[in-house]
Amino acid sequence: MSSRSASPEGEGEEVRPYGDERDSSEEESEDDPEEAKRIAEGFIVDEDDDDEEGDEDEEETPEERRRRRKEAKRRKKKERARERRHREREDVELSEDELELINENRGLAGPSQSRPLKRLRRRSGSGASEDEGRAVPTLQDMFRDDEERRDRDEDDEDDMMDFIEEDEEDDTAQGESDEHRRQRKREEKLRRREAAKTRPELAGVDRASWDEVYAVFGDGQDYDWALEGEDGMEVDEDDEIKKDLRLEDVFDPAEIKARRLQDEDKAIANMDRPERHQLMNSTFSDNPVFAPDTLYPPPDLAAGWAHTKISLRTQYLFCGLHDDDAYPPVNPLDGTRSYIVYRRPDLAAEYIKAVSTALNMMFVQHLEVPYLWHYKRDAFSVLENQGQSAVQFLERDELWQLYTLGIRFRAIFERNQQTQGLWEKIKIRRPDAQDTYLTTKLLPSICMMSIESAAEGGDWLSYHYAADLKAIKEDEAVEEGAKRLPERADSEDLRHGPIMKLVEAYGISVSEVAMTFNDPEGVPVPPKNVDKMPTDLGAEFAGPGLAFSTADQALRAASHILTTEFAKDPAIRQQTRDFMAACGVASVTPTERGMNVIDEYHLYYTFKFLTNKPVHLFKDSPQFLHMLRAEEEGLITIALEADELQIQNFVASLTRCCRSNDYGEISTAWNELRADVCNELTRKYLVPAASKWLKEHLKTEAEEFVAERCRAELELRVNVRPFAGPGMEQGEIPSVLALSNGKGEIRDAIMAVMLDDDGNIRTQTKFDNLRDEADKYSFIELVEKRKPKVVVIGGMSVQAARLRDDAAGALRELAIRAYGSNPPKLTPYLTPLIFVNDATARLYMNSEEAENEFPNLPLNGRYALGLARYTQNPLNAYCKLGKQISSVTFMEHNQKLISQEKLLVSLERGLVNSVCFMGIEINSCVADPYQRSMLPFISGLGPRKADALVHGIQKQVSGGNLVNRLAFSDLGLFGPTVFENVAGFLTIESDLKDMLLEPENPQEQPDPLDMTRIHPEDYEFAQKMCQDALDLDVEDVTDRHKSEVVQTLMLDDKRAQKLGELNLDDFAFNLQQQGEGNKRHALGEIVNELIRYRADRRPAFYVPTEWEVVTMLTGETERTIGRGLKVTATVRKAIPARVFCQLESGMDAVLERDYVADEDQPPVTSCEEVFKPRQAIKAVVILPEPNRFQVRISTRASDLVQAVAFLQPFRDEPYNDLARKAAAEDAAAAKKRRQAGKVKRVVNHPNWHVLNSGQAEQFLASQHRGDVVIRPSSKGPDHLAVTWKVDEDVYQHIDVQEIDKPNEYSVGRILRVAGRYSYSDLDELIINHVKAIARKLDEMQMHEKYKPEDELEAYLKNYVQAHPGRSMYGFSIDSDRPGYVKLCFLNKSTKDGGVIQTWPVQVLPGAYKLNNAEVPGVTELCNAFKLQYSARLADQGSGGKTPGIRVGRTPLPGGRTPGGRTPAVGGRGGATPVAGYVPGRTPMQPQPGMTPNPYGAPPQQAYGMPPNGYGAPPSGGAYGLPPQGYGGPQPPQFGGPPGAPGGYGGGMPPGGPRTGPPSGPAGSGMNPERA
Repeated sequence: MSSRSASPEGEGEEVRPYGDERDSSEEESEDDPEEAKRIAEGFIVDEDDDDEEGDEDEEETPEERRRRRKEAKRRKKKERARERRHREREDVELSEDELELINENRGLAGPSQSRPLKRLRRRSGSGASEDEGRAVPTLQDMFRDDEERRDRDEDDEDDMMDFIEEDEEDDTAQGESDEHRRQRKREEKLRRREAAKTRPELAGVDRASWDEVYAVFGDGQDYDWALEGEDGMEVDEDDEIKKDLRLEDVFDPAEIKARRLQDEDKAIANMDRPERHQLMNSTFSDNPVFAPDTLYPPPDLAAGWAHTKISLRTQYLFCGLHDDDAYPPVNPLDGTRSYIVYRRPDLAAEYIKAVSTALNMMFVQHLEVPYLWHYKRDAFSVLENQGQSAVQFLERDELWQLYTLGIRFRAIFERNQQTQGLWEKIKIRRPDAQDTYLTTKLLPSICMMSIESAAEGGDWLSYHYAADLKAIKEDEAVEEGAKRLPERADSEDLRHGPIMKLVEAYGISVSEVAMTFNDPEGVPVPPKNVDKMPTDLGAEFAGPGLAFSTADQALRAASHILTTEFAKDPAIRQQTRDFMAACGVASVTPTERGMNVIDEYHLYYTFKFLTNKPVHLFKDSPQFLHMLRAEEEGLITIALEADELQIQNFVASLTRCCRSNDYGEISTAWNELRADVCNELTRKYLVPAASKWLKEHLKTEAEEFVAERCRAELELRVNVRPFAGPGMEQGEIPSVLALSNGKGEIRDAIMAVMLDDDGNIRTQTKFDNLRDEADKYSFIELVEKRKPKVVVIGGMSVQAARLRDDAAGALRELAIRAYGSNPPKLTPYLTPLIFVNDATARLYMNSEEAENEFPNLPLNGRYALGLARYTQNPLNAYCKLGKQISSVTFMEHNQKLISQEKLLVSLERGLVNSVCFMGIEINSCVADPYQRSMLPFISGLGPRKADALVHGIQKQVSGGNLVNRLAFSDLGLFGPTVFENVAGFLTIESDLKDMLLEPENPQEQPDPLDMTRIHPEDYEFAQKMCQDALDLDVEDVTDRHKSEVVQTLMLDDKRAQKLGELNLDDFAFNLQQQGEGNKRHALGEIVNELIRYRADRRPAFYVPTEWEVVTMLTGETERTIGRGLKVTATVRKAIPARVFCQLESGMDAVLERDYVADEDQPPVTSCEEVFKPRQAIKAVVILPEPNRFQVRISTRASDLVQAVAFLQPFRDEPYNDLARKAAAEDAAAAKKRRQAGKVKRVVNHPNWHVLNSGQAEQFLASQHRGDVVIRPSSKGPDHLAVTWKVDEDVYQHIDVQEIDKPNEYSVGRILRVAGRYSYSDLDELIINHVKAIARKLDEMQMHEKYKPEDELEAYLKNYVQAHPGRSMYGFSIDSDRPGYVKLCFLNKSTKDGGVIQTWPVQVLPGAYKLNNAEVPGVTELCNAFKLQYSARLADQGSGGKTPGIRVGRTPLPGGRTPGGRTPAVGGRGGATPVAGYVPGRTPMQPQPGMTPNPYGAPPQQAYGMPPNGYGAPPSGGAYGLPPQGYGGPQPPQFGGPPGAPGGYGGGMPPGGPRTGPPSGPAGSGMNPERA
């Protein structure tokens, strides 16, 4: 019997060499009290040891103390494990017979081997006895209890535990991770196991026994996974780390944001409120703006503000606004009105009540517009004529507009509440403060009119109570313990001086004048005059020692104070805005550049000479957006002003409220002063401010118009049924075969993709063409086998038309083969062949999602798949686009003029309207990821709530199929508010015939009404109507399922007749009389759903017109190739009778012989004699044939004279000044004549072209990067301009000065670029300058830090968010400044990603220039940036606060001040500089707290700095740093005195590097004016 090693505490262990047998002697020994006492003493001694060790903690280092406590913790854990196993062994007692039976079953039968179990104790020095007494184990020993073997393993490890633990601590301290430590531990165990194989005697097992064990059990590696789990459980720190693990620690922040897994996303998904009501912008947006979670203002108050702003219809019908012929609008085609409406002023109160009800439902009950329109429409209407008719107050689009107005009113109300709060604080500070004008006029009335007036109310309060508000802020700062920067005293504020007595002499009360001026029926209160003339009174406030030297100065100061108070008044400012909105006019003045650029072919030509156009005519038009864009491009200037006569009337009205009624000399003099105040106020303050507001107002109106037009166009495209061929039921999904030849090039094969009616790909194949017999018959076999309901054609060139013709011939041949060749009977059997809108397919084919979804499908195959999906469900195809939907063109020329955020909001509303009108079957939607893309557009949902819904159904519902709508609430998928919004639009399909309905447990049974779009809150009405239609009494349906009558009626083929017999008008009128409200529309919709519960009531699938197909494939429209338009064609082939040509777009053009020459010219006998292949000809379209993708043209001179070269997309503007237009045209003609008389310069060089800058860019657009155009310069005959292609859509224009010219037309012998680089000829300039710069750009783009310009910002933010403790920088091309590279860096991550700062890097021939440092390569450029930025941070460490830099410490190792003294700025030893500073003090410059804008003014020399600054490469310096390094003089800091240069260690100007290219000898020669 072998002895076992005891624990260090002296505790004995059981030794059972022959199994688990025990007898009574074992129990006695276990119960021995002395033994228990010794065991307890062992534990007590261990605790005492711990206490003693604890007393020695003070002498230990923190590292030793931590290691000792960890060892003690591990020891106690092992002891508890042994005690637990010991108790378990004691609980399991087996008899001898049982043990013998077990041994027999194991094949170990033999005599009874029951022996008493003994405890052995290990004493010091007992190692030898243990070895001697250890018996060699046999195979029977392998069947010992697993717990005992685990004990032995643990005790074996205890011998080396201290050393292993110490090694682990050392390794961990050296940076070893927990995973590496566990891996190393497993490898050590494996090595010990392998050693035991080679020398089994070390484990106490002989070679033969070990081989027997290995043969039976293997090497034990099959259970390594369990050992790994035990290892992981031993490390407590790992558990703590896992508990604290977050998504941000594992996944990239950009991916978390894209998958909407951030905390705010979860909060949105969990809140019982529609997702779109929780956001201010679109759910498509990457940066959600959360709506304020505050109580909404009283709906009645909001309705009073919003009811006059909803729509033209409501204004005309219920508000009494506009003229009698203003509504309905006139049809622009025939000038007539389609219907007649009558005003209903008698319903004005009911209308306002309906608006209030709608606002309450939207913002208090949180119900979305689609739900209100479909299920609560009766709340916005009134029944008349005993229920026979109804008046609808609000239409669907008007509800959306009301929702937008409600959001605006909330902002107005909250701004007013802030002003009210400030006033309450003032009253607390000054209880006697009273301001009737503020509390009775401004806050409740004037400041509630617009967001501008609300903001002006706050400004008015701040102006009149400035001292009180300042004191309040100081008191709050003291209470909060915060430090406030001292406010600058306004020495120019004279309102508290004696001059106010002179102001009072004017006798004007601004508040009284404002109230009178705002009231159309107000009666002016004449001011009282003083007894002195203005000049005499003003003289009392002027003179030596006073603030004013003359009386006129005092009067001007008093007038200015009075003017300022008028200008601050919200009532007068609001009145001025109303005046400008009603009487304002817009005029356009072209700039010098605009006169040349905007010609008759330009998009802006229609408003080039716009003059005095009334601003109200810009409504419902995108024209003002084009004007703003032209102004941004520097082509025009816009002037918004009022007519002079109108301004005079405005001034007269204001003066009438201020003047005195007396007629004396004094009164007249004071009235003149008052009139001057009113005139100056209006012309210098009120009208200019109102003009700025009007500009933004017109912009907002135009953007809303364009966004709404895009939404309407989107709904026209998507709110249609799937394509339905002959014999298909309404709403049935067709199987589709889509064909596409891509761009139609020779290498492009024809891709065919077949989708079945479930949207699954059944076939994907390709054909070379459909004209070869083999391919044609393969195509026919495919159609014959798969039997598609429709064949769809698509492409990106006119070659798709040829594909259509080939496919049509093949389909016709198939029909003839099957049904005969009789034409009248053949058409119904032809498979439909159509074109469809391919906007979604073009986006899908290039998307990353398509590549991940179908990686093996080629590009044209994905395009064909997109076409097929669109044919099956256009709405689903557009929903699948997500944010990319803004890339689809809905309104040509105008859509790009509005912001993407505003466009996405409107487009999302269009998708919400369409999806809710269609409805979704929830079970199929959850099962199909493609259909799932429509779910976010259900009322009440959004992308976050839709994801949560799908996840909840998949997790909680077996099979993922809901039984009925009650499950939405029973499973906690929706709260009551979201359920009310959602329930009616999510249907649940069931087998109506096999549905067994029982009255018990309705929540576990399907409901036939769940198959309809009837809302659950209307189920009771539907059941009652079905009961009445079936003529059943209440007794007949008692004790039956409530919807059983619904099932019976829905299965009845005569249900339409039975439901039609119900008198819904009487039913609705009776319900209204009973207090149920108006239900007429709801009852009608219930009947429609019961009759056609599976019907798709959307319009039929829209097949594009011939012209729309031409535009889709070629880009041509009726405006470009319509009849009478000039075109340029290229001859392809000429035969005697006609000429076959091709337009630039690829369309065919046919020129007949009769249209070659006029009748009075010699006849053309053969076209071959006149036209040759590849000849370009000018012609006019005489007949477009879009169905054949060709036009017929004429080259007759008489036709060309009458032809039109270009059609403007916008109609002519009647407010253009024809006189200015004629003068400009005459000037342009004169300029052309002068240019025609000049001798054009010609340079003998292959790159020479007579082009301007714009034409040069167009010429280079299709060329390669680095290609060059040499052209004339606008700077004169001694200059040339070189334009070269830097990158796609990026071109640099270089001004080249010619020196030593032999004559005016020769090239100079010296070509000077930027006064710095000289070349002998043009070839040397191209190779050594342009190509050298291009090579440096190529070198930059090969660097790992280079990113495309549109990806760099996201790259930096994602990197810094993923690595919070690190900074990142990168390079990209600077498209705004050709010839420069942007160095962008981000050193601080915030919630929005941080602020990215940019330094310009100038690319020179063979070098890069960062600030004033020129470096040869990208690596050196990176080092220069790091050093300059580090120097900047080091400079900031001496003053101010920069994130990450400790004030007062040297940020770099070894960077302390040499000699312990502050060096002089000029480098003069250690003395303190004295120039401009207080003697004896070290100059300190104020430091900003952030890196400034690196684009600024040129550096200036100051305070002893060398002329080159610190950026020039002086001897001993590098990368733009001073030669003395970090310990030497530091450059003056940002924010220093005037003239002090900025830094980053590189001589940068204040605010950073220059914005533009350097001027002077150090410049690069870039010509920003595009010479």
